[in-house]
Amino acid sequence: MSRPASPPPGRRSTPRPDFGSATVIRRVDVAHHVWGDTEAGFVTDRVIVSTANLHVLEFELPPGGEFRHSALNPTVFAGDVLYFVLAGELVLADPSTGEVALVPAGTGRLFHRDTWHNGFNPGRTTVRVLEFFSPPPARGTSSDYARSQPALETSVFADQRWRGRWPEARAEQQATAAFLVADPAAGLLRFRDAQASHLLSILVDTPYLRVAQGSVAAGHVEDFAAVETESLVVVTSGELWVDVWNEPDGYRATSVLQPGDAIYLPVGASERMLVRAAEPATYLRGWGEVPEGWTP
Repeated sequence: MSRPASPPPGRRSTPRPDFGSATVIRRVDVAHHVWGDTEAGFVTDRVIVSTANLHVLEFELPPGGEFRHSALNPTVFAGDVLYFVLAGELVLADPSTGEVALVPAGTGRLFHRDTWHNGFNPGRTTVRVLEFFSPPPARGTSSDYARSQPALETSVFADQRWRGRWPEARAEQQATAAFLVADPAAGLLRFRDAQASHLLSILVDTPYLRVAQGSVAAGHVEDFAAVETESLVVVTSGELWVDVWNEPDGYRATSVLQPGDAIYLPVGASERMLVRAAEPATYLRGWGEVPEGWTP
């Protein structure tokens, strides 16, 4: 009787797709990856881009799925990370403190470096999460950094810091929370240029990572704008036209993006967005900028 094959030793590295010019990335074509183990759980990733400035992927947890941490897969990183829930409802927990956050679809949570985090899907539908991460794994901020940190020996899922003081301690709890709310309804609003038909809701703005939700009205047109910081646009609803002008070779490309499709925009390109359909389009855009020579 044959025995099951032994799995390869160690942790398989996450793919790091990088692009030298403006590039459309269709959801069906992104790099796929499975990480985890029987102790930490297993997560399926769709890695959209992973450069020296920005790492963006979509991960999924099936009904009842979860990720915790293990010696092989500790979940504590050296960058700013935004989890934005596209579908389902994510339960996010810091097992070092017991802090727990419920993250419904259409909202996200930001956490900074050295935050332990576990994720759970106790619901009946698949949870889909878009992750923006900078300084990114290419700078040594993910698995190598995590394995260099002291192990978390005990996990707790009840935050006892507020025992006997609730709800009086609500303001203190919110001021010290590790998981910070990133909700487009409460974001910092601005125009893309001078038109209200293209609004940005700034969700995150740290020294390394910015993320915004863009809302583009039906019939919107705009002028080209220079890309000053490396970025990725992921369409979340509607149909979005994107024109790109690449100065070095004068190449102009027009792409029609559907939900789940993305476009990578390097510094030096110029871009504009249009909506031709009768329905508006929305997208999430992440910008990453890390100083040369930065290390964890």
